[in-house]
Amino acid sequence: MLSIERTPEVPADFLPDHAEGAAFQRAYARAQVPGFGLGCFTVRRDGEVVCIAPFFTMRLPLNTMMPPGILKTLMGPLSLKMAFVGHPSADVGRIQGDTSPEVLALINAELLKLAPLVSYKGFEPGLQLPGFHRVIGLPVPVLTVTPDYWAELKHKVRTDLKRKLKGAASLRFEEVDGLPEAHVARVHALYRQTCDNADIQFEQLNPAYFRETGPLSKYIFYFEGDEMLGFHQLMRDRDTLYCKYIGMDYAKAHEHKLYFALMLQAVNICIRDGIRHVDFGVTSYAFKRQLGCEMQPTYNHFKHRNRWLNKLLTRASFLLEPSADELL
Repeated sequence: MLSIERTPEVPADFLPDHAEGAAFQRAYARAQVPGFGLGCFTVRRDGEVVCIAPFFTMRLPLNTMMPPGILKTLMGPLSLKMAFVGHPSADVGRIQGDTSPEVLALINAELLKLAPLVSYKGFEPGLQLPGFHRVIGLPVPVLTVTPDYWAELKHKVRTDLKRKLKGAASLRFEEVDGLPEAHVARVHALYRQTCDNADIQFEQLNPAYFRETGPLSKYIFYFEGDEMLGFHQLMRDRDTLYCKYIGMDYAKAHEHKLYFALMLQAVNICIRDGIRHVDFGVTSYAFKRQLGCEMQPTYNHFKHRNRWLNKLLTRASFLLEPSADELL
């Protein structure tokens, strides 16, 4: 017999060896990032835990995935309350344990009590979700890093990437484990600049996010004198380095090619430390293809509890899928 329990946070044994597992998700919950309600479903069969599924709720602006333009502006005030299986800060959705149709049906019944529209964010296509509408999500660029990564690149690509990296050569580079409290305010300010220049904005992190997740992270910085111009938050597990968030001073970022330098330093860390893969996070695909990333597809699954509105989802999929421009 199946039963389900809803708790405000994931249990400590949820994906304990994964960078985006329990430790990260609990830190994110402590930060109380505005706009999100977090929780977790635990499914038991005859009293034994068989499935752990994190979820979150939010009001999703209908223009989130739309390209910049008049229509995006006009639709800015419109939003829908939604409940998602997955995590706001993870590009790939993860469920631990049994994902059989009967288990997912139990989870779906609970999700629909929380919001009229529910979704599985960033999952593989094989989930058995009858009545759900599946749309393409943002692909995740993952680079396989070998000890000879730079030597294996084509000469033209290697020359271009090294030129990008040298753009920041006049700046002071620093790498630290954790995030010093003295840097939290500046890191958040640089993150806000990057958010303000992004076409897709899913969340607005607060300073508490960086403070709470700091002990789980590695940070790399670029300074001009004593002024921080850019940062990159990195997290790792056994064989993957995850690029979480970047922030830059946009008055000087272009001059020093800061975005490229921060990304390429992540590759150099993997080579040095023997880390096999870099998960670069979504968007900026042209540069990440140049690095040699493989684009791992993701899918978002949607269902409205009103069957007529659910049918309309097929006609409104352009609101839920990335635009062609966002995949470049």
